[in-house]
Amino acid sequence: MKVLRIFRMSISSLRINKMRTFLSMLGVIVGVSSLILIIAVGYGAQNSILSSIQLMGSDVVIVMPGKSTNLFKSAINTLGSNAMRKPLTYSDVKYLKKKMPYARIAPEISLISPVKYRNMEFTTTIIGTNSDVFIVSNYRVTRGRTLVEKDIAGYKNVCVLGYKVAKELFPNQNPVGKYTIMSGSKFLVIGTLQKKGALGKIDLDNVVFVPITTLQAKMRIKNVQVIYAKPPKGMSSYVLGARIKSFLIARHGMENFTLNNFAQYLQLAKEVTSIFAITLAVIGSVSIFVGGIGIMNIMLASVAERTREIGIRKAVGAKNSDILLQFLFESALISTVGGILGIILGVLGATLIPKNLLLTHITVGSIIIGFSISFLIGVFFGVYPANKASKLSPVEALRYE
Repeated sequence: MKVLRIFRMSISSLRINKMRTFLSMLGVIVGVSSLILIIAVGYGAQNSILSSIQLMGSDVVIVMPGKSTNLFKSAINTLGSNAMRKPLTYSDVKYLKKKMPYARIAPEISLISPVKYRNMEFTTTIIGTNSDVFIVSNYRVTRGRTLVEKDIAGYKNVCVLGYKVAKELFPNQNPVGKYTIMSGSKFLVIGTLQKKGALGKIDLDNVVFVPITTLQAKMRIKNVQVIYAKPPKGMSSYVLGARIKSFLIARHGMENFTLNNFAQYLQLAKEVTSIFAITLAVIGSVSIFVGGIGIMNIMLASVAERTREIGIRKAVGAKNSDILLQFLFESALISTVGGILGIILGVLGATLIPKNLLLTHITVGSIIIGFSISFLIGVFFGVYPANKASKLSPVEALRYE
């Protein structure tokens, strides 16, 4: 009962100085709301990166020409002037498919080019590939069909439109069965794809798929830029990668290619973004710490102002522990209420941020962390002022003017 009475007295004291109480809370409110918002942005970035990688499937093996330990250096080698004795070709793809009929293996040749329909024109990425690409890259058809082996073997002028291309060129009609113009040739639209999103800055919906044989013949391109491979159910991408490596070395007589695995990049992205989110949380916690210093300063000023009040209470029988508890309760109340208000503001702020500007993800953990830190800050920074108030001598306190 005594604790409850002291708690009520603490609330009454805070009500008397409402403006000072609010100003004491302000640092904690700003600190906690910043913490919630920063963690939400950090985890939003993490989810965005991970989902982008998973769009292609975390079990996909990537084969690029040129020996490099870096995926992007391998890509540069394909476009650069480095002469390679045995670059990757479509024959390599057919060889791997013959050796591993259980795996899905898709080559890729790509170029940026406008695609036209009547008076409409849209710049897109034209990708020469085979029928396996739609399974390897997790594409889903909305209308028509995908490429089949007859299209590849027959060098047919057919294409499958990505979601964005179909929407731009055929906003209110079904594109299947209509002809588009690409690189000066007519291509029959045989299918359209579901919306997929983006892989970093690569828009996976702004694509047009055509048979690799057709694109090679028209553009006189022999080599392929990249080969994607997806293992069957029950086989890991590491096992598939090892088999691809052994077959290509046997065929080429050397390791003049680079193997990469999306699973490796997925794990790396998880580690990097987790460190990023933790770093942001620490930065947010510093602002709460600064708010706690503000609470201590105001509580010390409050002790100085209420010295005579403390003396009177001690004179009528209040113990040191009673004074200590009252000031400690006041400090904890300020920080806890400030923490709750900060959580509300932080959640609202994270919710109201436009998704096209920043992706945010609010976690229960961040709310618990914000509340716990605010409470502990109030107790920690309230101990010294409360202890100072409890040790005041009643006689000196009564004589204080």
